[in-house]
Amino acid sequence: MSGSISRRRAIGGVMGLAAGSLVPPLARAEDETVQSIYEAAKKEGKVVFWSSNDVAVSQASAKKFAQKFPGIEVEAYKIEPGPAIERIIGESSANRLTCDVVDSPISYTQLMFDRGLALQYPWDKVFGLDRETVLFGGRALYSYNLDTPIAYNTGLAKASDFKSWDDLLDPKWSGKILLEGRGIEFPLLALAWGEEKSFDYLKRLLANNPIIIKGGTPTIEALAGGQGAVALGTYGGRVLQYQKEGAPVEWARVGPIPAMIYVQMAVKGAPHPNASKLWTWWTVTKDHLDELYSHHFFGRLTGPTMSPLGKMMADASLKVVIESQDSAEMQRLLVKAGTMISGRK
Repeated sequence: MSGSISRRRAIGGVMGLAAGSLVPPLARAEDETVQSIYEAAKKEGKVVFWSSNDVAVSQASAKKFAQKFPGIEVEAYKIEPGPAIERIIGESSANRLTCDVVDSPISYTQLMFDRGLALQYPWDKVFGLDRETVLFGGRALYSYNLDTPIAYNTGLAKASDFKSWDDLLDPKWSGKILLEGRGIEFPLLALAWGEEKSFDYLKRLLANNPIIIKGGTPTIEALAGGQGAVALGTYGGRVLQYQKEGAPVEWARVGPIPAMIYVQMAVKGAPHPNASKLWTWWTVTKDHLDELYSHHFFGRLTGPTMSPLGKMMADASLKVVIESQDSAEMQRLLVKAGTMISGRK
């Protein structure tokens, strides 16, 4: 009897070893390499990228990406971060995710984090990224800044009109200020001024009868077209872009300059998980950021990879207020600003 049991155990052990040899142990994420990720990504064939930037930026960057990592198609779609994240949440609930990588300001990231939809990954160990770039425990990568300085139409206002933010409260600008409806600069100004002062300022600004416009690009278009003399809520990069195209617009050398952090998140459960990792990393490389600046004049405003716009601000000794990494607090302040503007309270 004992001999029979011993034989069965021996046979079972051999079969277990044989079966185990057919299924290699799962590798830890820390053990992955760029090359191993690339080999797996080639089998997936593509990556789907949702971004608020023009598709032309992603297409130009994808050409450089293909030179380094041939065999992976980049499908880029232009979509604002709020609607993008809402759609990702909806698709996840229906178990039909289509997006691999999404870009977003920090204020929207908590919506992804709360639902476990942002892939947590050791970007520093696998890709060698620094601590300033890897945010939220590896759930997002710091890509670039979007600043919202005071902008003005050079045919309707001049540089000397703006020595401080308080100048916008002058009754002479009543009905001539274009204000983007989300109020994204006020949560950022709260980091420099404090919440009470920042929202008191917004209340007084609203009393000056601003024209409310939705979207940073529509705001600069309205400013360039003379629908207002001054604008809040468009981006310094957009001002430079429209300047280059001949529009009579400029940004005031007035600090502090509010600046959002735009991050890239690999979507957890994405249909192309390896290509997702590779492209998410790519969006913080110099090659991608160079394309972003050449098209939109967006980039990092501080640090060793400071963009030319960032250098302009530094040369003018302007303080740049960078968005806090407290995503829940940033979201709270953003909702507060948007509610005040929509209700003009």
